[in-house]
Amino acid sequence: MMIRMGRSSEVPDSVHKLRPGDIDVIGAIGDSVTAGAGVFATSVFHILVDNRGVSATGGGQGTWRQYLTVPNILKEYNPNLIGYALGDSTVPNEASQLNVAETGAFSEDMPYMAEVLVTRIKRHPKIDLQKHWKFITIMIGGNDFCTDICWVSSPWTILEKHKEHMLQVLRTLRDNLPRTFVALIAPPHLGVLADSYKERLPLICYFTQNIECGCMVGLAYKRFRPMYDDIIRRWQEIDMEIATYPEFQRDDFVVVAQPFLMDLTVPLTSNGYFDTTYASADCFHSSQKTNAWCKSHKT
Repeated sequence: MMIRMGRSSEVPDSVHKLRPGDIDVIGAIGDSVTAGAGVFATSVFHILVDNRGVSATGGGQGTWRQYLTVPNILKEYNPNLIGYALGDSTVPNEASQLNVAETGAFSEDMPYMAEVLVTRIKRHPKIDLQKHWKFITIMIGGNDFCTDICWVSSPWTILEKHKEHMLQVLRTLRDNLPRTFVALIAPPHLGVLADSYKERLPLICYFTQNIECGCMVGLAYKRFRPMYDDIIRRWQEIDMEIATYPEFQRDDFVVVAQPFLMDLTVPLTSNGYFDTTYASADCFHSSQKTNAWCKSHKT
């Protein structure tokens, strides 16, 4: 059932007049978080499965009562929403739809993902490129922080490269997708999250966290952590700044910064330790419970 008053009587000609139900198309660009890697995992091997249909920003499996996701909320306003992932899938599978996020993706992979997304939208038989309003979320950075920052000779250089990649992505979307609202989500500060992982974690968690995010949790790089923390904070600031550029503020195309994850910390149990129910089987990726928790803490 569609919520009344959620959709304009006439298709608005300005992004500033959009209602939730006016959005006809939804897409997503990002890494394993957006791909929904291991959301339902009960063992570390299940982390390899992209539970894309329940991704917080790009999954539309079931309803919002089952899985609290942005697409499932928007479906309440517009049941004909197009583009959300339908279930477990990799990007080449049809079920991925317009959620083109790739597990393991870095900032440098975004321009290609943007091209893939544009191509899929243009070729989709149910999408009217000129008429339909599109909502696209972008979040990237986790893999750059976890597995790349400690391997480059000059860590600060990743910032300028990220800025170039982000500008290329947004210009690709702007020049090819009229009537588009882009939500640019600054990634969480993984230094803050790493510091929240206290003792009494299952042994497997120490193993998986050092493999998946060795740069931030590994003892070998502990002395560099203050610098890495500053780089991550600057990365977040760059995303926020780019979103305000005049070139991305038009009536038919807008980029809006989403800072709600910037200072995210992990929930703790009553004894002060990391609540592992909010994490997947690897104690690093998100569980479905985290999707709802992030929604309630969004500012």
